[in-house]
Amino acid sequence: MYRQVEIGETVVGRGIMALHFTPPEYARPRPPAVFIGAIHGDEPLGSYCLARLCDDLLERPPGRDTWIIPALNVDGLAGGTKNNANDVDLDRNFAAASWSASHRPGYGSGAAPESEPETQALVALIARVQPARIVTVRSPYRMVLWDGAGEALAAAMAERNGYELRDDPGYPRPGSLAHKYGVEAGCEVVTLEVPFCEEPEAWRENRSALRFAVDLPV
Repeated sequence: MYRQVEIGETVVGRGIMALHFTPPEYARPRPPAVFIGAIHGDEPLGSYCLARLCDDLLERPPGRDTWIIPALNVDGLAGGTKNNANDVDLDRNFAAASWSASHRPGYGSGAAPESEPETQALVALIARVQPARIVTVRSPYRMVLWDGAGEALAAAMAERNGYELRDDPGYPRPGSLAHKYGVEAGCEVVTLEVPFCEEPEAWRENRSALRFAVDLPV
């Protein structure tokens, strides 16, 4: 069973959609999970893979309460731009202790933590759903990155897609989702980095890893 929910609007008024899938009644209760694609609008493979995951869940229900946001940065995805319509990098806009008003070119962090409507929509959903597991699907590296309590999940996903397992991407991430919900809140946070490739190849490589994150472990 699923429903589609508009969780907020973008800077220019586009709807931010989430699909909520509920497990069958016989499934053992597991903590909820949230999956997010296209935090950066120029990384469309994350949105594609999560759309395909939604199709997969229609055929075989999830093992846990699952929320999927195929595209958080809807304006950026429509325009092919990394940042949102205010030229803010949404993954530098979260209210983590590491948030900073100073930034490198192209990594604008916003006028204040969680100043952007897209960030606000996601934060409100997470506050309501209280997920133990948050998975973002990004590009362009071939990597499974973990923060907080996400090491075991990331390792299992990396076994399934053959990607490199890492606990550090090799660059700073002030004000990131991973810092707020992984480092500070202690959730299972996994960043699945999909290399630029043809869409069917991206899904073929990552279907098993994404289904594992939906269904297992507790």
